[in-house]
Amino acid sequence: MSGLHRFDPAVAERALAWVTDRIERGAPLGSTASRQELDDALATPSVTRAGLGLDEAWRRFADVVAPATVGLNHPRFLAFIPAAPSPSAVLMDAMVSAASFSAESWLEAAGAVHAENEVLSFLAELAGLPADAGGCFVSGGSAGNLSALAVARDHRPGRPAIAAASTAHASVANTARLLGCPLVDVPVDERGRLTGPELAVVLARHPEVGAVVASAGTTNAGTVDDLRGVADACSPTATWLHVDAAYGGAALLVPEARHRFDGIDLADSLIIDPHKWLFAPLGSCALLYRDPRLARTVHAQEASYLDAIRADDAWNPADYGYQLTRRAAGLALWFALAVHGVEAHAAAVRRGIDLAQAAARLVDQLGAPLELVMEPELSVVLFRRTGWTDDDWRDWSRDLLARGIAFVTPTRWRGETVGRLVFLHPDTPDTVAAEVLASAHSSERGA
Repeated sequence: MSGLHRFDPAVAERALAWVTDRIERGAPLGSTASRQELDDALATPSVTRAGLGLDEAWRRFADVVAPATVGLNHPRFLAFIPAAPSPSAVLMDAMVSAASFSAESWLEAAGAVHAENEVLSFLAELAGLPADAGGCFVSGGSAGNLSALAVARDHRPGRPAIAAASTAHASVANTARLLGCPLVDVPVDERGRLTGPELAVVLARHPEVGAVVASAGTTNAGTVDDLRGVADACSPTATWLHVDAAYGGAALLVPEARHRFDGIDLADSLIIDPHKWLFAPLGSCALLYRDPRLARTVHAQEASYLDAIRADDAWNPADYGYQLTRRAAGLALWFALAVHGVEAHAAAVRRGIDLAQAAARLVDQLGAPLELVMEPELSVVLFRRTGWTDDDWRDWSRDLLARGIAFVTPTRWRGETVGRLVFLHPDTPDTVAAEVLASAHSSERGA
């Protein structure tokens, strides 16, 4: 056996201890560093002909690389869209890596694909899609949007344009560019939502639109578009409706939030990212089609070396997304659901909604100079701070991270820089919102 592939108990001991400690005690919040600081800390090359050996390589990782990286799964990570994978999901993901399960075809991964399909069927039923809906797992929401809209383009010939609101995920505009599809903007309401009436006007003016993207939980504000109205506007012209529920779709698990998603069952395609609010590790997006046969005509790849995977009853995930080789990313959620059940996941999602509601009430209680931008629908809270400049917001964000209080980043809402908190981790302490908001309320920056 070559030295490269020889099992080294010393490597395993350090790696397993690090992983176990991170899962058991929780990840540190981490920090950031400048390029110069990292250049100085890693002054000599890490990649050399002979290698550095375990001790020095481990030192560089443990003492330099890891501390300068912010963990998305920290309970005080309230920026962007966090991640909070459950220990069961993390450990299954590690086993998938150890086994090198490549789940692009039934032939080589029947067990894994069957398990993933069970999760896909569960999510399709949750959204109200037909029993024969199906798809695959891809690497993330961007890959899911690209795959779905490629199918929409090819099955609406002569209508290459995509209609979407400015509040849609950034990957939608990038997808349109990559696919060579014109992007038509649809005006939004006061909450930044795509609505049926506005869409109907746009579709009447732009008959070249063959697909519409609606958001079920926008990344910036956590709002859910008027899905029923959008579906009704799409229906007369058989315009393809793609629903990006990458972040918000998990809230379908919470009965009291389901009304916000009325109309999602009418989607032609749908994405939900387990690595966001379904507590799976990074790298998974559930991509679903109302009629998966349409996707197969677009994505199935042909080559002599792929003949072996073709069988009449084979469900090959690679036939439903643009990726060929892919890891069995859905196994982590499957295992966590099998271990803990649906209700445990629903309770964890509900916790994020409750934290957001509590934070909104705290903004109201603190009052000026803080003000709520809008009532939160899911788990994103936007608030403004009178008198602050962009520099004030950046300083505030950096100070909170430096003090280990939380990782938060400002955003823009209708041209105004505002504060943004995203609650996703069920173990986020009740006190965090108070600490963060009190620092913004009492700060004299910009005075």
